[in-house]
Amino acid sequence: MMRETRLLGLLLLFCMIAAPATAFAATSGPSPIPPPPNFQLSTNVTTLCKGLVNNVPISIRTPVGASTMQNVELSITSTRSAYTVGNGTVSAVNITANLTKTVNMQVFVSLNASSLISTGIAINYQYLTLYSDSEVRNISFGVETCPTPLTISILPKVLISGKIENITLNLTNNGKTALNYISMHASVPNMDGTFLGIQPIQVRAIPPRNSVNLGESVFIYSNASQSFPMNFSISLYNGTQIEQIAYNPIVLSSGIINITPSSVTISPQKPTAGGIFSISLVLTDVGTAGASTVTVAPLPTAGFEPYGSNSTFVGDMQADVQTPVTLTLTSLTSLKAGNYVIPVRINYLNNLRQNLSTTVEVPVAIGGSASTFNALSAAARQYGSSRGSASLILMVALAIVAVVFILLFLRERKGYMLLKDEHKRLKEHAKERPTK
Repeated sequence: MMRETRLLGLLLLFCMIAAPATAFAATSGPSPIPPPPNFQLSTNVTTLCKGLVNNVPISIRTPVGASTMQNVELSITSTRSAYTVGNGTVSAVNITANLTKTVNMQVFVSLNASSLISTGIAINYQYLTLYSDSEVRNISFGVETCPTPLTISILPKVLISGKIENITLNLTNNGKTALNYISMHASVPNMDGTFLGIQPIQVRAIPPRNSVNLGESVFIYSNASQSFPMNFSISLYNGTQIEQIAYNPIVLSSGIINITPSSVTISPQKPTAGGIFSISLVLTDVGTAGASTVTVAPLPTAGFEPYGSNSTFVGDMQADVQTPVTLTLTSLTSLKAGNYVIPVRINYLNNLRQNLSTTVEVPVAIGGSASTFNALSAAARQYGSSRGSASLILMVALAIVAVVFILLFLRERKGYMLLKDEHKRLKEHAKERPTK
């Protein structure tokens, strides 16, 4: 009995010690999380417009008996075609049980959205002040292209890469009311180029059925894509409310192709009329992009005709690479001697497969005809032959005259020497005769 009484006392003491700890744990630990409030979402909007900010009213309510939901926020999830404008969330503040609350969600739909999009709307909330949770509801919308009061066109539609391009933006008001306080931010993808000038672009007003042309400058990188979008985010006042519009027109990019001859050689240097000659060109593309399917051909020129093929196929040319080309022509025999210009056309395709061309003028000096040259050569040879015979006769005559002159000179010299000797002999004979 004493033992049982002692055990009962120990058990009572243990209960007295454990009771405060249990009570403390019950008051300070997490309370059981109630079941989800099962939000109900609905909207009367069934179709959204591409490239525009759409106002979508969302009605949200909780079932009977649910707690008041606090700090309720809505956001779009699980889609790449629709975005909530602003910080990405819309606040519904508090929602009382069995009551419906409507909030307006501004949703932008991209231009490449499909005709039907299904998006999830995330609901983040708090209940019983301390606890937070979230739910997701799915809503589907049809998507279509809607008429807008403002349209934009771009000129030119093909931009040259590697340089600053001046473009014209044509803003047209297609509506029946004036558009005021237009603010437009223009951009291109970072890898393709950049807009120059002040952003955003401001236009005070555009009257109904009128247009405004804006001159802007954009630098296109030399390695820009062959096609890329120009992005325009526009905010305007349509007479009743602020409206936001987005445009993403596509423009094309083409590199600079500048094919020029670095050297021109005529062989022979001065062709004769009726003869065959060649024009050798060393072509160099001093631009930023290569050309394909390059052909070179002389244009029709009076007095000259292609000898053989009318054109020469070169193929592809890379920038800063020299390519030799040779054209062979013949001139008419009736062509007069003088200086002529033969135009040579270079045809090629750019990266957009556009057929382009440039023309090079090649100066050519033509001498006399081949027949005239041959006649002149024969006459020269005949003249040289006759002239050589006359020279020979003249030389022989001069030699004869010289011989005669020498003989006469020697004869006179011999006579003079004989007379001198005779005079000397007589003088000595006179000295030997005795005087009386």
